[in-house]
Amino acid sequence: MSVTRVALAAGAAFLLVTGFTLDAQAATGTFVYDRIDGTHGAISNPVNGRCYDFDSPASGADNQTDTDAVIYDTYGCSGTKQSLPKRTGESWGSYRGESVIFG
Repeated sequence: MSVTRVALAAGAAFLLVTGFTLDAQAATGTFVYDRIDGTHGAISNPVNGRCYDFDSPASGADNQTDTDAVIYDTYGCSGTKQSLPKRTGESWGSYRGESVIFG
């Protein structure tokens, strides 16, 4: 067996033993948003850096994750931003959130 193959095999074995993964970092917890019709939507353990569109505009949110969130007033995480720190909640007056990103 060549030195290169031995090194590759050793590296692969190391990754299996240590549990190293290439998955993106995720926030832990649940983000709940208050739809304008009075019902609630939720996102559990969201991936940091990924944009999540709400299924309906929101009048408030409760960020019970361990990561800060930024809510946007348009889908696709663009437009006017509203920060929502980890483990806090907020209701908005005329502002309507339509998407959120974590991290």
